[in-house]
Amino acid sequence: MSTATILERLVDKASYAPGAVSVRWGQLLRSNPTLKDELAALAAGQQLSSLGEMGKLHSGVVPRANAYFIVRELPFDQVPARLHLTRSDMKRVAAVVDGMDFVCKIEREFLKPILKGPDSLESAFSLRRSQMRLFDVKDSKEALDAKSATGALAYLKRGETVAYNNSNDPLKGGIPAKRSQVKNRKPYWYSLQSDAAPAATRIVLPEHHDRRYVFTMVDAADTSVIIDTLYSFAPTDDQDAAFIHAGLNSLLGWYQVELRGRSQHGDGVLKVKIPDYRGILLANPSTVSAQRKAEALKAFAELAGCGSGPSLEELGTAERLAFDTAYLRACGFSDPANAVLLLEQELRALAGERVERKLSVADAKISRRKATNVAASVEAYASRIVGAMPAYPDPRTFRNAGEATSKISIIAPVDGPLLIGTGLFDLGEVSVGGTLVARTGSLEAASLVRAILLLEPTAKEIELPVGQRLQRLTAEWQSAVQRWDGEFKRAAERFLTGVSDRRTRDAVVNIALETLRAK
Repeated sequence: MSTATILERLVDKASYAPGAVSVRWGQLLRSNPTLKDELAALAAGQQLSSLGEMGKLHSGVVPRANAYFIVRELPFDQVPARLHLTRSDMKRVAAVVDGMDFVCKIEREFLKPILKGPDSLESAFSLRRSQMRLFDVKDSKEALDAKSATGALAYLKRGETVAYNNSNDPLKGGIPAKRSQVKNRKPYWYSLQSDAAPAATRIVLPEHHDRRYVFTMVDAADTSVIIDTLYSFAPTDDQDAAFIHAGLNSLLGWYQVELRGRSQHGDGVLKVKIPDYRGILLANPSTVSAQRKAEALKAFAELAGCGSGPSLEELGTAERLAFDTAYLRACGFSDPANAVLLLEQELRALAGERVERKLSVADAKISRRKATNVAASVEAYASRIVGAMPAYPDPRTFRNAGEATSKISIIAPVDGPLLIGTGLFDLGEVSVGGTLVARTGSLEAASLVRAILLLEPTAKEIELPVGQRLQRLTAEWQSAVQRWDGEFKRAAERFLTGVSDRRTRDAVVNIALETLRAK
């Protein structure tokens, strides 16, 4: 289907039926026309087939309470003595620690090894094992009681009574059995819908890719449960698993993963969902000759450490070129050697675009990061403001030499916030925490005394002008304070541009005012 035909379908809502267009706008706009047309021709001739047509693709098990369902098995020398486990007991029972550092023993029958995230895929040929286990129970409590599975029963009781509050997300806190995303599972709240024993070979596909495109095959004897951000692909015919696995790890597979993925997933990470994977075109195992299959599989087996390091660094080696050429020949490309060069160019361009997008927003992310982390640097921000400000206006600088004054005694130490009395019985008094500090007789004089004590808390006596001169001095000082306040607000706004949290801004301003003796 040509690009023009696809665009014409978008004009009429009725003709744009579900499934009528199998590509997203991002893929449509970024596809290389030469590669797109050749892939379409090979797919029309049944030489290529989509991954979705060759088997079933499943998402990983999502426990919804990882701190409870995912536990870590302890080696024998780390098992607490209170569990009373012998080496013989460890054949049937395992000592585990959950996400809340609770140690208990659970029957091994209910503990499954897990593959969790791309880090579990060491390379295209090997897995990275860990001591992490999935607590996976299929039986009812009555059946567990009949089996004398006391460890599993006790741990289920814990999941129904103990809150696992190890996250700020309200959906990830509280008692596991009572969480909204857990309690309605069938037939039991602890039913995870994982395969008890995988019946076929599986290929593990990551949901997220950064610098590696890696897909690992797991044989049917491996009981590992695939968790969270990994997908599981089971081919319809188990005999095709190795050839499909090689195709996913080929240059053609990598190109389509980069093309079909969603690169807006933050920090330059590529996100590939199940519908994206289902549309990837690979060599059709039913139409490829046995000789071509054997050639591609032999070349694939000779790749050293495929997927163990940055994938783009593998390109250009003799082994990688031999494999990609053999695989594209099996796909039916008319000129495999030229197609390899074109695919590599397009892959590097797409990956480079993703990295450039990451770098283009780096400054904005740094600014946001500063805005969210300023709580720990409140004093530093306050110091910047203080350094840019002149001293707070001192009322004593507005006095004239030789003018008549009255002396006001300071009768108590200043060791707290200064308050001015405005009531009938305390008008003009300056106090600290209910203790009288000075008695002035007027609000004007009290405000001046308070300002001077803020600047000089150890003062024992303060002289103020009397009569009309006191009022003029007060007006001059208040005018200077207004100008100072305006300058302070401008300085605070300049230095707090990246601080959006209102409480943090208020904390910075308060500390700056206290440092400047203005509050």
